[in-house]
Amino acid sequence: MKVLHFGIAVAALISLASCGATGPDKQLDYGAKAKQLPSLEVPPDLTALGGDDKYKVPGGDGGIVATFSDYSKGSVVPERAASAVLPEVQGVRLERNGAQRWLVVKDSAEKAWNVVRAFLLEIGLTVSSEEQAAGVIETNWSENRAKIPESRIRSVIGTVFGKAYSTGERDQYLVRLERGKDGSSTEIYVTQRGKVEVFSEDLTVSKWQMRPHEPELEAIMLQRLMVRFGASEAQAASAVAETAVIAAASAVAAAGVVEPAGTASLREVAEGGVVIVMNDAFDRTWRKVGLAIEGAGLAVEDKNREKGIYFLRPIKVERGWLDSLMFWKSDVDTDNHYQVNVKDGGTVCEVSITNQDGASNTVAKQMVEAIYKHIP
Repeated sequence: MKVLHFGIAVAALISLASCGATGPDKQLDYGAKAKQLPSLEVPPDLTALGGDDKYKVPGGDGGIVATFSDYSKGSVVPERAASAVLPEVQGVRLERNGAQRWLVVKDSAEKAWNVVRAFLLEIGLTVSSEEQAAGVIETNWSENRAKIPESRIRSVIGTVFGKAYSTGERDQYLVRLERGKDGSSTEIYVTQRGKVEVFSEDLTVSKWQMRPHEPELEAIMLQRLMVRFGASEAQAASAVAETAVIAAASAVAAAGVVEPAGTASLREVAEGGVVIVMNDAFDRTWRKVGLAIEGAGLAVEDKNREKGIYFLRPIKVERGWLDSLMFWKSDVDTDNHYQVNVKDGGTVCEVSITNQDGASNTVAKQMVEAIYKHIP
């Protein structure tokens, strides 16, 4: 069974290499076209306002990418065919660690935040919540209508009744921004969550259940974000495809008998507590724990990377996106603050959770176990 799961994961990752052929727009449709407004007409005696040129690509697809300052100085060389497999894009690049991928933007977190938020709205998603202190933007649940099979009947009915067809699935994205260690760049992480509508046997009652997250959707979002930050479509597709192949190779290696570096394990401590032992350096552990927190359905209210602390948002009474696993939710803990502590131990790090009094309890232990299950 474990081999089968790895086989499925590898197949899904390798399939990302074909994203460039079909195009990311063909695989994502959250209703952006329906929300677009016609451009405002500028009176003849006025000059049209310039757009935000910083993240536009002067050369277009396959052309030379430059910053606006270079373009203004006339230092951009004429367009030519890209000769490098992965030509470097000034200002944005795709980083990876195993199957984990993220963007690094050569700009401040404040500016990157505005670009990311605008991007989400442009593709048809709406913002459910945002915590600027934590650098987290969470979208509402939306339907990816690109998954609906095309047919003549659907085209005719869909033109008149836009919601006549439904996938029975919804997606939610959580985008997290981290300030780079160099102090001048920003790391951007994208996490996708999915749920599916399940009907009773008599088809009279339905409920929404969580479905496995889709790494390919996260990859497509990163690809489109790269374009938004200045990369061409070809450069973004090449970068994503390259990391997909490497991630697939890492997944195959992880299926072997030898434990690879970066593995995690649970260890019991005094008074019935439990911690996660990460066989990795602090920077990589910090990234993995951040993604695992999101995967476990917990929300980050603030963070302090220097001290290795994620401050969690107080648990709310209303049911969340992962109700079946959020067994720690109760009225008793609605006002209690918890924090995830990442202790730097050089090549090995420890991850624990404590409440606002600095103590561990049953709820904290359950949270640790949930985060452990989502360590990438």
